[in-house]
Amino acid sequence: MDLIMEGRNLTKTFGEGDSLVTAVDAMSFQIQQGELCVILGQSGAGKSTLLNLIGGMEPVTSGELFFKGQDISHFNKKQLTTYRRNQIGFVFQFYNLMPNLTAKENVELATELNKHSLNPEETLKAVGLENMMDHFPAQLSGGEQQRVSIARALAKNSDLILCDEPTGALDYETGKGILSLLVRSVKEKGKTIIIVTHNSAIADMADHLLRIRSGKIISDTRNEHPKSIDDIEW
Repeated sequence: MDLIMEGRNLTKTFGEGDSLVTAVDAMSFQIQQGELCVILGQSGAGKSTLLNLIGGMEPVTSGELFFKGQDISHFNKKQLTTYRRNQIGFVFQFYNLMPNLTAKENVELATELNKHSLNPEETLKAVGLENMMDHFPAQLSGGEQQRVSIARALAKNSDLILCDEPTGALDYETGKGILSLLVRSVKEKGKTIIIVTHNSAIADMADHLLRIRSGKIISDTRNEHPKSIDDIEW
C-alpha cells in the first residue's frame, strides 16, 4: 500500500528561551493511503498540533514531512495554502461554519477552491441533509452542523481528510452516527482519514493507532481487525 504521509523526526516548537514549548517532539511515522488512522492522546499531548502540521496549518520547525513523497516541510505560506486547498479536507471539532451562509452555501464555498470537487447538493444528500440545504447553521443541531462540516470536507474530494475531535462536542448517539458517516463516506472511496481524539474507545475502530504523550509517539500499531462503530461503547 502506498504511503500518503510520512514524518521524519518531525518537530514543532512555540516561543523561545525559557518560554520554549515543544509541542511535537521528533515524531516519526508513516500513514498509508486508504487507512483510518487514529491519533490518541490527552489534552496537551500535541495531537492537534500534529494534525495542524499534517494539514499545512502550521509550519514545521524541524524534521521532514512528506505528502505522497513530496517534502512539504519547507513549503512557504503560499505553497502551504495551495496544499491545503488542493489536498486536505478538514473536519473541525466546533464545525467552523460561516453563520451567514446556508448549509449548501457553506459546502459550495469549499468546492470553489478545488477543480476536482464534487457536487455540493449530492454531497449534502449523502450525509442525510437533503431537506436542510437552505438552513443556516443557527437553525441546525450540533450533529447536523457537523454533518455539514463533513459534507464540506468530502465535497472537496481530497485524498486526505483530517478530523479534530469530530465527536467532542456531540452526544453519544450523534457522535457514533458521525463516526459511522465518516467511515462509510470515506473508506468506500479509498480516501484516508486521520482522527485526533482523547476518546480511547475510538481507537478500536482504527486501522492504524498512534498514541502520543507529551509531544512524543509512545506506540504505533496497526489493527488487522478493527471494530465496527456499532460495537464500540464509551
